[in-house]
Amino acid sequence: MKIAEKLYFRSPPLLQNFLISAYGYLLYQKRYKGLYYEIRKELEKTKSFSAIEIKALQEESLHQMVDYCANQIPYYQKLFSEHGLRPNDITKLQDLEKLPILNKWTVLQQNRNFRPKNALKPFMIQHTSGSTGTPLALHVDERTYKLAMALLVDHEESHGAPFGSRRATFAGRMLKPADDMKPPFSRFNRSENQRLFSSYHINEQTFPHYKRELNRFQPEELIGYPSAIYDLAVHYLKSDSRPGFKPKVVITNSETLLLWQREKIESVFGCPVYDYYGTAEYVMFAGQDKTGIYQPNSIMGITEVELDSGSNDTGRLLATSLTNKQMPLLRYNLGDTATLANPSGATIGTPGLKSINGRIDDYIETSDGRLIGRIDHIFKGIDGIREAQVVQYQPGCAAIKLVRDGSANFNESNLIFNCKQRLGDDFRVVVEHVSEIPRGRNGKFRSVIREK
Repeated sequence: MKIAEKLYFRSPPLLQNFLISAYGYLLYQKRYKGLYYEIRKELEKTKSFSAIEIKALQEESLHQMVDYCANQIPYYQKLFSEHGLRPNDITKLQDLEKLPILNKWTVLQQNRNFRPKNALKPFMIQHTSGSTGTPLALHVDERTYKLAMALLVDHEESHGAPFGSRRATFAGRMLKPADDMKPPFSRFNRSENQRLFSSYHINEQTFPHYKRELNRFQPEELIGYPSAIYDLAVHYLKSDSRPGFKPKVVITNSETLLLWQREKIESVFGCPVYDYYGTAEYVMFAGQDKTGIYQPNSIMGITEVELDSGSNDTGRLLATSLTNKQMPLLRYNLGDTATLANPSGATIGTPGLKSINGRIDDYIETSDGRLIGRIDHIFKGIDGIREAQVVQYQPGCAAIKLVRDGSANFNESNLIFNCKQRLGDDFRVVVEHVSEIPRGRNGKFRSVIREK
């Protein structure tokens, strides 16, 4: 643990609020000053662009980025040489298909070769974990970092939460030790008018304190992990109470938003949920519009759905950097899959996405080898379930772990019928009733786990 973290955890809540606000002020200066205002103007300008103008903008940015990579990035200098490519060979969106798909393992193994020669210090370094759990350091320039901040603010504002609105955040931050069950369970970041709530401490005993803190704060927006906000909604229902505040919107991120989570969140808080998809690699940002379609931003990157064999609408999600010159990634495999909103439309550029389905590892495999994603629909119309997780140990069968809500309306036969209807009559289902479903180390909830 770092010295600053030790100081924070040993401090009383009042001092912790001060420390969070002080750190929040530094982040505010880094995120929303200087170049940020120019970027917001650029975003507003592109909103009026036609599809033809968007494509032209992306192709111009792509050519500039490819030329930069060919001259400044060691990995791409070698790659272009091996494939006999020159910058002028990649000027159209479709030309990207001349390049091989880039995987996270390659970025991890050759991290230094993705950075420019004689590079200046990056504006920030994003640390994330690869599929093996090995840390990956991603270098980001100022324009790209502030563009990501501007895109989130724009997403929130487009759905009724102006910048500076009272915002309650439920994410993976450790605000207090896990075994400290004394209130309060939130801390205040004054610089952004943001109250941070712990996602690790809410239960039947602590919920009244969460409820009081939320009522006192009167948030206009809830934002964070779908699972954490869903958990909050469930406690309102279990306690037969309603929120003493009226948010304008709920913004979710970082996990796949499931249908049963959305329905309950919207029902309890009386406002719409709009999810967004962002990446630690800063190559893609896609927020849901009013119709629920994910709209990839055209400035940050080029989005590509590489369709699965035999599918006309679903495939691997790829993205290409258009702004980050500290560590550009071309045709980068994000590890997730997506479904096109318009199967007959373009698959590369800024295609509208009906859904972003989660990692390929989170698919359920049938006995004949088919991979089925987004199976949260099997819970539609099934009452009495608080939370569910599907765990698969081998193809053709799975265990469904259920946390019941105490209702007598649960019908196990209907759940198994829904499962077989989607996965096949020969698919074997075992229902397991559990008291809780553990979160990952980062506090995130996984709805599907496919064991290797």
